[in-house]
Amino acid sequence: MHATHVPHPARRILCPIALLCIALVLCAVSGFAGETSLWTNTLAHWIGPGPALEPRPTPGVLTNSSQLTNASPRVDYDGRSILLRKSFVVTKPVRSAVARVTGLGYFEFYCNGKRVGDHVLAPAVSNYRKSILYETLDLSPLLRPGTNIVGLILGNGWFNPLPKWWDIYRMPWFGSKRALAQIDIDFQDGTRQTIGTDDSWRTAPGPVISSCVFDGETYDATAELPGWDRPGFNDSAWEPARLVEAPGGILLPRRMPAIRVIEHLKPVSISQPKPGVWVVDFGQNFAGWARLTATGPRGTRLTLRHAEDLKPDGTLDTTSNEKAAATDTYIMKGEGTETYEPRFTFHGFRYLEVTGYPGEPKPEYFLGCVVHSDCQPIGEFECDNELINRIHRATRWSQRGNMLGYPMDCPQRDERLGWFGDAMVTMEEAMFNFDMADFYRHWLSGIQLNQSETTGDISILSPRPYVPDESDPTWSSAYLVMVWQFYVHYGDRQILAQHYDSMRRYVEFLGTQATNHILPKYWIGDWGTTVKGWKEGEPVSVVTAFYYYDTLILSKAAEVLGKRAESVKYRSLAADIKQAFNRKFYDPKTKNYENGTQFSNAFPLFLGLAPPGDEPTLLQNILSDIDKNNGHFTVGVLGAKYLLEALTTHGRSDAAYRLVTQTGYPSWAHLLEGGRTTLSEFWDLHGSHNHVMLGSVDGWFFETLAGIEPDEEHPGFEHFHVKPFIPDSLNRVRASTQTVRGRVKVEWHKKDGALNLKVTIPPRSRATLNMPASYSRNVITIPALKPRKTKDGITFEVEAGTYEFHGTPDI
Repeated sequence: MHATHVPHPARRILCPIALLCIALVLCAVSGFAGETSLWTNTLAHWIGPGPALEPRPTPGVLTNSSQLTNASPRVDYDGRSILLRKSFVVTKPVRSAVARVTGLGYFEFYCNGKRVGDHVLAPAVSNYRKSILYETLDLSPLLRPGTNIVGLILGNGWFNPLPKWWDIYRMPWFGSKRALAQIDIDFQDGTRQTIGTDDSWRTAPGPVISSCVFDGETYDATAELPGWDRPGFNDSAWEPARLVEAPGGILLPRRMPAIRVIEHLKPVSISQPKPGVWVVDFGQNFAGWARLTATGPRGTRLTLRHAEDLKPDGTLDTTSNEKAAATDTYIMKGEGTETYEPRFTFHGFRYLEVTGYPGEPKPEYFLGCVVHSDCQPIGEFECDNELINRIHRATRWSQRGNMLGYPMDCPQRDERLGWFGDAMVTMEEAMFNFDMADFYRHWLSGIQLNQSETTGDISILSPRPYVPDESDPTWSSAYLVMVWQFYVHYGDRQILAQHYDSMRRYVEFLGTQATNHILPKYWIGDWGTTVKGWKEGEPVSVVTAFYYYDTLILSKAAEVLGKRAESVKYRSLAADIKQAFNRKFYDPKTKNYENGTQFSNAFPLFLGLAPPGDEPTLLQNILSDIDKNNGHFTVGVLGAKYLLEALTTHGRSDAAYRLVTQTGYPSWAHLLEGGRTTLSEFWDLHGSHNHVMLGSVDGWFFETLAGIEPDEEHPGFEHFHVKPFIPDSLNRVRASTQTVRGRVKVEWHKKDGALNLKVTIPPRSRATLNMPASYSRNVITIPALKPRKTKDGITFEVEAGTYEFHGTPDI
């Protein structure tokens, strides 16, 4: 069992907002293992180059560059990096030394010439008015007797973006760069020395001339200040740091996995499409940056541009970057071999264009740095259909490229937002493939913290300040769906307890927006659908269907938490919504919802909204529409998940499998045409080419082809089902995933017409295994097990251990 999945309360105190405020008087936090550490802070102040006060309009940010000149107090934007340093003396033997540090927008921390920690792009972006993450760093091995130096480099990040990006759907401006740090040194004699950020720290401009998450970074090595982070450096020309106001959010320790450089990719080729223009192909679309090595004269300017695609002539095709410049620049200092990689930006790319390189670059001069939250890989899936394997690999790479402290939509263009719908439909595949517990726990807490205090409404994006005029339950409902999925997968009852009141407030808010339990049309709908004539917000019924789904989840959560009266209340409300939904949207004559598109029929079928007696006809209507579209689906982001779910849960996994393995447009195969290694945003391949939202199908691989089905009645894999679907054209599947109780493994293959199935159940788990009816003749088990016949085949109840099953066709 993963210790990190143990529920942990967090005791914390809100930062006071004042003119020259002390950042935090006392911040107590509990670690995952239950230990408690106190950030006793009477010395540390927020410091930076900016003014003591900056404008803070509702919702606490600036969202238009015109506000730059109109703001009061005035805003003076400076995009250059900032160096901060502090000298102190250690006079006694050190037992331990801990630094608690944060810097906005991004920071790196140094001690005696050494960078501390392997995290990058820290702190992960948040709504800084609500919460700010800090790092806890061990300085014990770095301190020495006598004079010591600690220092920070600050970049813009998401806190201090370029004015041209000030927009609520891009990067709102929170304030000038600033930092907060406290170093606690415990000596062997039992005494303590504390150093906190204040106006005794010194500051100067850094060598990062500009940095932007979207546009890239310019680094001037000729502007470096050698030794600035070591004792003996003369900082007399530096300015004293200014005391600035706190950003306003709660200080929280980072508990999710840090963002790190996870992997290095070597180039597969280097080409020269034009004189002086070199294009490096890393063979894989990914999120991160490039590292280069070069030797050249002082002042040589190397320009690195990034893109997902190439034009026919071999030059970069930056179309999918949209307005993001995605360009890094390195100015050489001319001192032998120099190596550069960015600090305060990231890109989504496969191809790197290099201009200004001194001489002819070789492959060994470049590395692709794969960057994402260090969520450990825990899942494996492989079969004998190479298309399915490619979809699986592309989904994993798309997932990796879109988890940088939050579930992101895309890493390459001027967006990179945490859209709820994308995260909701891909959550199951992500939990099968990676250890996502702490990652999602953090993100869901941010959503809760950002809930409207007056109405209970939930945003459609996180992290970002709440905006009241963008509401859409189609996306906001992801909050409840994901809390429930988290509970089912990890068995963490505390997640329900933590979020229950916020979930209840949101359901009550939806009730205020509904008329006779029917919600109006909103603006998202089944985004990316291929239905002809589709308009944003369609099908209109989807928002009321989510209202029903939310209410049902709330009822189940109340039951788990022992809130029986509330469970009954919300189950009754769900029943009322169901009746109203069918009165409004269901045609009992045609057995269709609305105009009978695949998704408008499939989602109610998946949710159990359809009249029970009409389900077979409704299912047939979906299948007929698929046939009418030459065996293709017509769904978007939501339908890509819920159409397969509806077909599978109603006994037509074969139809779902045909859609999964279909070729041509639209299909998952089409998404991978041309050797693409990640999933595109839309079925027609326009937009981003690294979007994970259509990768929800990967969860279907684990749950249906391998048959690993969590049981919400016994969450956290206390009990689960193993019910693999065995397509005629598929001969083997091998899958495994690490659960909170241990590893689950399922392998099956066909041989001489028989089915061989091997299953491993982890400790403290039970499973119900279903041997498909088509292979239920003369079933042999090792060890011997007592079977039970059902209409779907033969089932076995098994406990922890490894089991083998051999069944012959029932013909």
